[in-house]
This record gives sequence, C-alpha cells and structure tokens, in this order.
Amino acid sequence: HRIEQEGKVEQQSYDKYACWCEDTLGRKAKDISEAKDQIDSLRRSITQLGGEIASHGADLQQLKKDIAANVESQRQAEAVRDKDYEAYEAEKVESEQCIGALEAAIKALEGAGTGKKTAATLQEAQLLSVAAGIRIVLQRPRASKVVSSDDLQLVRRFVDNPDQFAGSSTGFLSATQISNNPFGDYAPQSSQISGILKGMYDSFVGSLEKANAE
Repeated sequence: HRIEQEGKVEQQSYDKYACWCEDTLGRKAKDISEAKDQIDSLRRSITQLGGEIASHGADLQQLKKDIAANVESQRQAEAVRDKDYEAYEAEKVESEQCIGALEAAIKALEGAGTGKKTAATLQEAQLLSVAAGIRIVLQRPRASKVVSSDDLQLVRRFVDNPDQFAGSSTGFLSATQISNNPFGDYAPQSSQISGILKGMYDSFVGSLEKANAE
C-alpha cells in the first residue's frame, strides 16, 4: 500500500513536470516562431532601408550637382552683369564725350551764326577744334542712325574741310575758295550744320538718359 501511495505521488509529480515541459516547449516554440517572423520582417526592413539609403544617396548626388550648377549659373550671371556694367560705363563715358563735343560745336556755330563772331573769326579760333570734336562723334555708330545720309555727308565734308567752311561774314567765299570748295559756290550756313548737330545731340542725350534709367 505504501508503495502504491509513493507511486501515485511520483506519478503526480511527473505529470506536473510533463505538463510544465509541454507548456514551456509550447511557449518556446511560439517565441521561436515569432522571433523568426521578426527576423524576416527585419530583413525586409533592412532591404527596404538599404534601397532608401541608395535612393537618398542618389538624391544627395543630384542635389550636389544641382548646387554646383546653381553656383556656376550665378557665377556666369555675375560675369555677364559685370561685363554689361563695364560696357555700360564705357558707353556712358563715350556718350558723355560725344554730348560734350556736340554741345561745344553747337555753341560755337550758333555764335558764328548770330553775329557774335564772323565766320572767318570762327575759322581762325575754333573751327579746327569743332571739327575734331565732331569727327569723334561721327565714329560712333549712333551718329549714322539719327540723321539722313545727306546731312551726314554734309557734316563729314565739313569735318574733312573745316578751313573751307568759313568765308566772309556774309557767307561768300573768295575766288580761290570757290574753285576749291566742295560745298558749292557758297559755304553752308552755320545754322544748317548746327541743326544737324542738334539732332545728334538730342539722340545721344536721350540714349544716355534711357540707359541710366535702366
């Protein structure tokens, strides 16, 4: 009887242990299965993240290229701006010189035309200087665009032969001057030359004012 009692106790202990083992093995099997699922999920995440890293790396390289292109574009724009500014400054200086030369020539010719000076006096004192100033103006492309070809030709002939422009105060030339005068039998009136130069003057001033406004 005692042996049977001890056998029952041992059986109960075994059954309890077996139950614990079964429960434990079940939990471990579940944990292992979940761990495998997590491993698979982590592997997929690693693969996905690796692809995203590669994509971001490509985006980063593209951004670097875009930044470099933007910097180069800015450099080129600054170079163009500096070049345009230098061209503007050069154009401004040349225009101001032409305006000054035209203004001086107009004043001198109008002075001769109003009787403040005779044409002969103008020839002696200022004619060569006036012609030299106008010659500079004629070298500018704008000069040929703002007056007619006939007016331009007249001014050129005046510049080429300033000594034959002036005659007496009445505008008649001497017999020697008449034979050599490219303007005809009479020297052109100073007012005619002055009017042509005023047209040039207004064009240069308007162009300079427009450039300054821009």
